[in-house]
Amino acid sequence: MIFRGLAMKKFILLIFIAGFAFCLFSQEKPKTDIDQWLNQTEEEQQNAMRDSVVTNDLIKINYNRKNAQLAMAMSMLVPGAGQFYANKTVLTTYIFPVLEIGLIGGLVYFNNQGKDKTKKYEKYATGEIVTYITPDGTKITGFRYDRSRQDEIQAILIGVNEHDIYDNGYFRLDKTNSQHFYEDIGKYPQYVFGWMDWYYRFACNESGVRDSIRWKFDGENDSPNMRWTGNYPLWGNDTETLIPIDDHEMSRMRQTYIKMRNDAKDSYSMAHFFTLGLAFNHLAAGLDAIRVTRNFNRYYISQSVPALNFYAAMPLGNVTPMLGLKWTF
Repeated sequence: MIFRGLAMKKFILLIFIAGFAFCLFSQEKPKTDIDQWLNQTEEEQQNAMRDSVVTNDLIKINYNRKNAQLAMAMSMLVPGAGQFYANKTVLTTYIFPVLEIGLIGGLVYFNNQGKDKTKKYEKYATGEIVTYITPDGTKITGFRYDRSRQDEIQAILIGVNEHDIYDNGYFRLDKTNSQHFYEDIGKYPQYVFGWMDWYYRFACNESGVRDSIRWKFDGENDSPNMRWTGNYPLWGNDTETLIPIDDHEMSRMRQTYIKMRNDAKDSYSMAHFFTLGLAFNHLAAGLDAIRVTRNFNRYYISQSVPALNFYAAMPLGNVTPMLGLKWTF
């Protein structure tokens, strides 16, 4: 859950930084002659016409100039919105929203899948009562993982050598079913004692009765460097074969649990991938909106438009104002 919250925060932060950087470094371009004419007052236009002695070409372009920064901001908030504002006929106006819907769908699907798988592995470990049958047919019921079993065996290991690393600080399993608890019982071998199949194979006899645990240590007794490396089974076909602490035979229940957790993590990883895809889609849509806006403005400025020509003619020696229309095809 923390992982998903961080991914969403990264997504929002990326969008904010990109928009802020563009606004910070973008500069307004100098106005063209057309912009200056469009911004003239009516009095200034009349004065310009009056002062024309021979010819004064005035070009009026009938379109609304689009704002690239506004288009970028719109598309970074809602991919495709800036393209629709600038020029809704371009293909990317519809590509980015379709990608957004697909990415959101993938994010929701894999996130929900991860939640479902998380509930399943939590239930597998501590949420359901199961029956364990010993070699002599004794049936024992309980949770697959039980803190009381873990506490009992770790206390024995702590008492083996007071100089080694195994003390109360070494065993830090949460007392509640927290996220760290469910992570630790699968991640760290020192918490294997709580699994039902380990307890009734390595700490109990074939009737399910507590017996002396057969530890295997490396290093000398009473040495700070002494380490627990495995156990010998108390019953079965081969009780003289050492089972290392990292071997799957220590607890098949634990191995199944680890696989279930990994499946859930894979689903959350896919959800994270779609989160990054959403961030990229917003960023790409914002940059593309700038391109679409500039192309739109450039296209209409470059088009041939009607030109009104005001000029003065002198038939019979009299100055006469004339009006002409010029349109280049």
